[in-house]
Amino acid sequence: MRLRHVHISDYKNLKNFDLTFDGDSFLDVFVGKNGTGKSNLLEALIEIFRHLDGADDAQIDFDYDLAYEIKGEEIEITWENSILSVNGKEQKTLGSAPKPDNILVYYSGHNDTVSTLIEKYQTAFRKNLIKADASETRFFIGLGSDYKELLLTTVLLQPEASICRQYICRRLGIKGVAPDLKVTLKRPHYALKKTQFDFLTNEEGPQFWGAAGSAKDFLSVLYSCTSIQPEKGPIRTEGYQADDDKYIFYVNCQKLTDAFSGRDPHELFNALDKLKVLEMLDGLSVELLLVSGASAYTSHFSDGQFQTVYIYAITELFKTRHCITLLDEPDSFLHPEWQHEFLSQISEISDAAAKTNHTLLSSHSASTISSSNDSLISLFEIDGATVKISKVPKSQVITTLSAGLITFSEKEARLTIQLLLRGTTKPVLFTEGVSDEVILETAWGKLYPGETRPFEIQNAFCCGFLGGLLQRDDIYDNHPRKTFFGLFDFDDAYNEWNGCKGDSVETDPHKCLTKKLRDRNSYVLLLPVPTAGPIKDQVIHARSGEHFKANSRLAMELLFHQVPSLSGHFEIDPSRPGNVIRFVGEKVRFAKEVVPRLAPAHFKVFEPIFDFIRSKCPTPAADN
Repeated sequence: MRLRHVHISDYKNLKNFDLTFDGDSFLDVFVGKNGTGKSNLLEALIEIFRHLDGADDAQIDFDYDLAYEIKGEEIEITWENSILSVNGKEQKTLGSAPKPDNILVYYSGHNDTVSTLIEKYQTAFRKNLIKADASETRFFIGLGSDYKELLLTTVLLQPEASICRQYICRRLGIKGVAPDLKVTLKRPHYALKKTQFDFLTNEEGPQFWGAAGSAKDFLSVLYSCTSIQPEKGPIRTEGYQADDDKYIFYVNCQKLTDAFSGRDPHELFNALDKLKVLEMLDGLSVELLLVSGASAYTSHFSDGQFQTVYIYAITELFKTRHCITLLDEPDSFLHPEWQHEFLSQISEISDAAAKTNHTLLSSHSASTISSSNDSLISLFEIDGATVKISKVPKSQVITTLSAGLITFSEKEARLTIQLLLRGTTKPVLFTEGVSDEVILETAWGKLYPGETRPFEIQNAFCCGFLGGLLQRDDIYDNHPRKTFFGLFDFDDAYNEWNGCKGDSVETDPHKCLTKKLRDRNSYVLLLPVPTAGPIKDQVIHARSGEHFKANSRLAMELLFHQVPSLSGHFEIDPSRPGNVIRFVGEKVRFAKEVVPRLAPAHFKVFEPIFDFIRSKCPTPAADN
């Protein structure tokens, strides 16, 4: 399975866009700064395959041309002026022309469009499952971080001789797997407040809230593999729990493995996935013995550890299917150490799996790209009003993504934040980049001369890493008494801010939209919006008062747009409609050489940031 070429007439900033996939590489990596269009490419491909699948609303708002190879056959599909052509022949439907068996999509939560597209398809598939007329496998399979336990469980239930199982155990340090799998089911959404779907038990066993079709068949298989309570050890909670409307039972792992013996590896995943799509699967848990001698469960592994085996696992599980895998910035929430290791799994993928799966990965992480084996990388860049893509040397890509700032080694990059956290007892404010850190340090000195700052300021290299940093467990495990803050630009970085799940504590955009992360002593803030002027209009709609989310345009440098002497540092962005103002110049030089010369009055816009952070700083600062 290989994509050959795609033409997109007009989708977001992809205008008359052409991309040719050279060679037979299993993996194509697309990089670029936020807003250049790499995620838009994956969105457009999802729209194209939704249109070809025709399972739900098959309307599409742009023309396209798509060429691919599948099972040795070359296919070219054109959609132009509402006319479909396959290999040059006009047709009403795709007909017998083969298409991929599955489109596997990873989305980390920062891209609302991808999430919406996948959820729309999943909703339609769920309705068919309820009616018991769903196909064996859904065409689109969305795999977010919530699939960690399901994916790992599926791999661990493969036979011990499975190369995939052996690799995952080796990479995650798993020495052994307990004999029983705990399965927790809950009342599915379709059965809520409907007495005809109440949980029943008859001579055939539990009737799981009226499940039908293939879902019911798989539940019967699961139940037939039930294990008995061990004579020794703690009493297990099992059976129907009326108070919670849940059903808990334990499945013998070997029995379930035997039940799927001789079947393709993806079939067990698909069966469990149907229960998840029905919103019936509440949890899978199996005890593991680690190489270290400790015991753990599948939920034990961090997102970083999971990501280092993610591509390998899905590719090997689906190796008998012809798939296209779309990974939209899967590294965005990872520490640079995990980013650096992310692509190492590629070399372990079997030839058979690589031949049936073409994976497209978007990233804006210099750390990820630094570990790529490809000497040339596809780089997205904005050229006037259009997007261009070109193959450039890896070293040039890293320099472009980091604005020339990543010239140090990966080891030094990983250690920077660790050293800061170990050496301070103060709360820490993380910024997107170096220039932001420099500007904030200057702003504090201008606004509060002579006053000791009760918190540290540290750049986090990019907004993607910043968003992931504050959602990782280890930073809280290692520094449980520290308070952390993350400050995001009000532009594309809104998606990273929005992906940090939490509760709103400030809803006035002029005072920094702020959330407290759930169960964390952390806060994420968006830059304060000026109360008047053209920069405000780039964030807040003049009539409705609503902000433009990720379509807003407010980087930190734009907070100085009102300073008359700095007019030469700003211009109208010719690539965007509406006279959007953007900063021009080298950000770090601007932060270090220009900003310090400004009068204190020009820094008042930063006061909401400091007011909020100071209100959360303990006195005296707690030990780390």
